Amino acid sequence: MAGKQMAKGEKEILADNSATLKLYKNMISVTLLVYAVIKWIQGFSWFHVVLSLSAGVGLSLSYGSLSSAAKPSYGPGGNLISGGTDLNMEGGISDYFKDIIMVTCACLLLSLISDYFWYLWLVIPAFALYKLWSSVIKPWIFAPAPEVPQQAGGNEPPRKGMRQTKQRKQASGVGSGQPMSAFNLR
Repeated sequence: MAGKQMAKGEKEILADNSATLKLYKNMISVTLLVYAVIKWIQGFSWFHVVLSLSAGVGLSLSYGSLSSAAKPSYGPGGNLISGGTDLNMEGGISDYFKDIIMVTCACLLLSLISDYFWYLWLVIPAFALYKLWSSVIKPWIFAPAPEVPQQAGGNEPPRKGMRQTKQRKQASGVGSGQPMSAFNLR
């Protein structure tokens, strides 16, 4: 099993999730504490209040989503059934929440140097638009046209509609042998 990754047990997932949640909780707490203390010394403006509250909401929603996904489930006897979603799994949705937490913490700390670092926060919606474009919109727009199955008759193209069929019959003279007219009601 050299190239194969071993599956984690539920207890190991629970322990890893607890450590991951503790790391991000400490990261958020230290960032908010440092930001609040330094801004208290420098002085707040309404601009800083609005952006720091927005950052706090973003951090709490992202952390709440992580902790909700990592919530273990226990059986009636108190035994562990599931350790929750593995937060350290590569390519999972939890990676995006962790990235949002890290970018927001970086914005908060760097905005202590200059307010222009708040523009770094625009990386999050830019990446979301990129993923939306590359995963949903682009494949939908540039998808090759579906192949139309051939009819049993051979090389005849598929029928478009009654009017076109009637016009083709009139042009080829198929039918009763006489040209169709509005006065011929046979």
